[in-house]
Amino acid sequence: MVEKETCVSNDIKYEGPIFKIDSRRVKLFDGSLAQRDVVTRGPAVGILPLIDEDHALFVKQWREPVQDFVLEIPAGKVDARDHGDIKTACREAAIRELNEEIRIHPGKLEAFADGFEAVGFTDSKIALYMATELTHLDGANQLPRDEGEYLDVVTISYDEMTSLYEAGQLNDLKTITAYFHWTIRRLKNGQ
Repeated sequence: MVEKETCVSNDIKYEGPIFKIDSRRVKLFDGSLAQRDVVTRGPAVGILPLIDEDHALFVKQWREPVQDFVLEIPAGKVDARDHGDIKTACREAAIRELNEEIRIHPGKLEAFADGFEAVGFTDSKIALYMATELTHLDGANQLPRDEGEYLDVVTISYDEMTSLYEAGQLNDLKTITAYFHWTIRRLKNGQ
C-alpha cells in the first residue's frame, strides 16, 4: 500500500522571477531515501472568453520551451497585484489577464475547473474561468502587457476549434480543457 513520503532535506537549486527548483530528499515508507526535483510556482489562471455561444477569443504566441507558436486561452500567473485569499486573488488575476492580453473586461466570470498542471514535477495549480458579457477596453483603461509579451488575439468559432482539436492541432492542455468545457456548455444548451 502506498504511504506518504517525508521530506528530510530541501536544497534550492534555482530561484528566478517565475519559479524555483527544489531538490528534495525524501524518506520512503520502507526507510530508503529518494530524490524529488520539484518546480515550485505560484497559482495561475486561464480564461475562456466567449464572445457568444459560437465564438471565443484566443491568443497565439511564440512559446520558447516548445519552439513553436501556440494557440491558447488567455492565461497568466497570480502575482503581487492580486489580493485577498487564493480564490479572490485568482479571480483578480483572471480579470487582469483579460485586460493585459486581449483588452476586454468580463461582465460575468465563472470558475469551471481548478487543478494541478503536472503533478510529477510541480506543485503549480491553475484555476480556469469562462468569461462572458465582454466589454472592449479603450486605451485609457488598458493595462500594460508583461515585458517581452507579444501575441495575436484571434477570434475562433466553435466549429473551427473542433476542427483544430480533431486534427491534433490543439497542443495546450488548459486550452483543450477550456474547449471541453465549451463543448459541455453547448451540449447542455441543446447545441
